[in-house]
Amino acid sequence: MKLPSGVGGWVKVLLPWLLLACLLLMPVTGTSANVIKLIFITAVWTTTSLAWNLLGGMAGQVSFGFAVFYGIGAYTTGLLMHAGYSPYLGFLCGGILAAVASFIIGIPTFRLRGPYFVIATIGVTEAVRVVMNNLDITGGAGGYRIDEKQYNPTEHYFSAIAAVSLAFLVSSLIASSKFGLALRAIKQDEDAAADLGVKPYYAKLWVHAIAAVLTGIAGGIYARRAAFFYPGDVFAFQTGISILLMPVIGGIGTVWGAVMGGVIFGIVEEELVAKFPNIHLLLYGSLLIAIILFEPDGLLGLLQRLARLLRSKRSEDPGSNNPDQVLWGRGGSQGR
Repeated sequence: MKLPSGVGGWVKVLLPWLLLACLLLMPVTGTSANVIKLIFITAVWTTTSLAWNLLGGMAGQVSFGFAVFYGIGAYTTGLLMHAGYSPYLGFLCGGILAAVASFIIGIPTFRLRGPYFVIATIGVTEAVRVVMNNLDITGGAGGYRIDEKQYNPTEHYFSAIAAVSLAFLVSSLIASSKFGLALRAIKQDEDAAADLGVKPYYAKLWVHAIAAVLTGIAGGIYARRAAFFYPGDVFAFQTGISILLMPVIGGIGTVWGAVMGGVIFGIVEEELVAKFPNIHLLLYGSLLIAIILFEPDGLLGLLQRLARLLRSKRSEDPGSNNPDQVLWGRGGSQGR
């Protein structure tokens, strides 16, 4: 096994474990119930962010349809728990059914490209929401309630931490694998990737299924904790937008960017909905536009740019007053 070299290499290896240890210790350190709930919600959102990033960030296939997988996970868990089965079986089955749905959706739609694929995912999401609103077995528009005999917030919390840890592990493994390289090649140029031996259609189908499993598990964990949900919540177009927005905020195509976006969204979501219930979607849209216009690489890209700026300031001549060199770490004659 190759050991990491340098301080940066060790930080990349140890940081996830340190964060996981801190999260696992939270419930036993006297942390308030509100903070535990906030971390739970953030972990669920971050799981979906990492899942979407596998398809949209690494493969470049923008989908607005992940609310379908989230809702399938929620209702599968609810129905199985109502039938007397373990919630963990519900999470697993919800992920499997979400993967099956991903193939049903992906087989025809991955033959489309660009805006046609995006429109197709929006149409699928709305169609599923309408169907679920009219099914008696799911409670229809009136929603579905889970009656759990022993309500244990700490157990729900650890379930969410386990899910986000799984999503992070899967994302990291894919990002550093040949499959991940194939996905990035598809994102850069699908036709060129195909000429090099990559099979874009099948690669996107499989990564779509993996992302669906993670999203379905997250939906089930949310449903168990919420105890009541309805199609206009878990299958909502707004849910799909939220799942897409997080990796864009943090840094699309990167594992830590998806994590950062999920954490920020999970925390800000609670405050925005509480204080601005009528305009929070407008605020999300404005934030998305601002990021795309001014920092397409998200907050992680901004941090990396600041780090490069600091390094350039350390390495530059102390007597130099060239503003272009200070800002970009190069002479004005080299351009930007």
